[in-house]
Amino acid sequence: MSITKENTYLTEVTEKIKAKMKQIDGTVDANEQAYKNLKKYTVDYKNELDKYEVYNHQQNLSFIDNRNSFETSIRKKLAYLKETPYFSRIDFQFDNEDEIEKFYIGRYGFADDLGQQLIYDWRAPISSLYYDFSLGDAYYESLGMKFHGYVKGKRQFEIEKGKLKFVVDTDDTVNDDFLMNELSKNTSNEMKTIIHTIQKEQNEAIRDVKTKNLIIQGVAGSGKTSIALHRIAYLLYQKRDELQASDILILSPNDVFSSYISTVLPELGEDELNQLEITQLVQPMIDEKLTVTDRQDEINRIVEKPKSKEAQTYLYKRSEIFFLSLKNHIQQLSNRLFFEDIVVDHQYTFSKKDLEKANNTLTESALFPKTKQLARQLSKNVSEIEQSHVREAIEKELRDRLQVTTSWTEYVNFLTAERISFNQHKNKIDYADLFPYLYLKMNIEGILPNHQIKHLVIDEMQDYSPLHFYVLDRLFPCQKTICGDVNHDLLTTEINFLEQLQTVIPNNRVIKFNTSYRSSYEIIEFAKRFTTNKALTPIERHNKEVQLIYVDHLREKQEQLTKIVESFETSAHRTCGIICQTWDEVAKIEKSLSSYEVTRFGKQSTAMTEGIIITTSQFAKGLEFDQVILTDIRKEQLEAKSNLLYTSCSRALHELTLFISNDGGKTDGNI
Repeated sequence: MSITKENTYLTEVTEKIKAKMKQIDGTVDANEQAYKNLKKYTVDYKNELDKYEVYNHQQNLSFIDNRNSFETSIRKKLAYLKETPYFSRIDFQFDNEDEIEKFYIGRYGFADDLGQQLIYDWRAPISSLYYDFSLGDAYYESLGMKFHGYVKGKRQFEIEKGKLKFVVDTDDTVNDDFLMNELSKNTSNEMKTIIHTIQKEQNEAIRDVKTKNLIIQGVAGSGKTSIALHRIAYLLYQKRDELQASDILILSPNDVFSSYISTVLPELGEDELNQLEITQLVQPMIDEKLTVTDRQDEINRIVEKPKSKEAQTYLYKRSEIFFLSLKNHIQQLSNRLFFEDIVVDHQYTFSKKDLEKANNTLTESALFPKTKQLARQLSKNVSEIEQSHVREAIEKELRDRLQVTTSWTEYVNFLTAERISFNQHKNKIDYADLFPYLYLKMNIEGILPNHQIKHLVIDEMQDYSPLHFYVLDRLFPCQKTICGDVNHDLLTTEINFLEQLQTVIPNNRVIKFNTSYRSSYEIIEFAKRFTTNKALTPIERHNKEVQLIYVDHLREKQEQLTKIVESFETSAHRTCGIICQTWDEVAKIEKSLSSYEVTRFGKQSTAMTEGIIITTSQFAKGLEFDQVILTDIRKEQLEAKSNLLYTSCSRALHELTLFISNDGGKTDGNI
């Protein structure tokens, strides 16, 4: 099909979309008038209507209201399609057929009044041909069947405001020029959808509906968070009868990140998802008298002073050894229940073997409920008239053997016995102790799992320990999408994190993405020096070399920094992230740039903004900037592996500058 024919088809589709919009506008207007008339009738004749008529009118009003909401939602999608109807076309010849059919793929599907499908939703089964196959033999699956054929052509479009701007034929999923054009664009305040640039391996993860717990390990800029969100959109599309947006929860690291990703699902035609920070998620499950200390403050102290006693204790409580100690402690408590026979009133004896045999029949594993079940099971062996008394006596004996009053006091006793420091402030619990305490409570008192959440998305997985995941998986036994980068862990450098994660999260599948699409080739090649991940691969999108500026004193740094900031303000870039290693450095930079409009990002920040943003690695993680400046690098840091520097450098899309404290060497330079 020539460009002329493509323009003709675009015009035809656009006109039909406009006609459908006009039709919906008429329907909405008619519904609104009907609503007003019925409302007026109900008010005018309220004294003459019986309760059944009033009820019917209320039902009709509710129906009209819901219908209008539905129509308005469709119109919103059509308004988008009017501007950008589709982004690709597949020419497919089914086996044993002569005709080659053309399928146009867009963000949403659209059919005309006769039922002819003019645009296919990117999540439709046939759309997988675009993502999964080059020219040649291909197939797609629908309703449990495979439809085989031959991809005869693939075409990509860039359409803006209903006008065809760019057309290219390609053999691959995404033409290189098309992809580079997308990757060269500047950042925005919100995460973008990636439906028109999804790669084959990404599509495989997105369309995986069978895996219960999908773990996505992706390098910086590999699109792991986007993939997770697009997977949710796909699941909502495929399981519309059993899964709603309200059934899904995202575990988010902070409010800025929550805001940054909040528009992805709505742009894909789904409702916005609920998002919670991890302490908010589990707060209802802990003792109501306990309050958790500020998580971000705690992590900040550890990141800034990694050799402090608090940091060492924090890291130990995240360790595999500490987790094992907790498991052993629970086992020791459990063993107390069975160490000798139980004798009630010198009349009834229940041997250790009786106890162990009864225990094998129980469904409850938490110790307090277990004492009740054991007592109930054993008391069945005495006369009915004595059962109540014997049951109470057995339960009291078992509880006395445990010597546990509450899960919290037992956790405190455990830490004291192990000589591990903890926050001894009354009714306060450190974030470092939150999940170890929950683990004990889960195994001592028992916590009812949450079955309301049907899918849990956990982003920045490296921020949590295997113990966190063990507890989360049992408290929320639903399907999960877990994503992150082990090399973004600012606290530890455990190389076996993924292996540990797979042992505590059953029914899992791990997918690894090693290609970085965010940053330029030069930036990723530079960032590779700080990570142990040798598989990290940059996309061949070239830009400026990374700039290293060596400085001898603060005034020199201020002068150089001012020049870069001035250059940014006259450039086409929309965001400049100044990422510091400490908040003291943030304060110094803010002071030196007092004549410029600078936004500080911290725990109080709620949304991404444009312009100059100053923050630390802790809060920059997960975000991206057109230009990044690292202001407080020590010379020796350039020669060492550092998750912190790898994370900070990989926030930059197009330009990266590092200020390095000089020790008498060079004064400035490039790499």
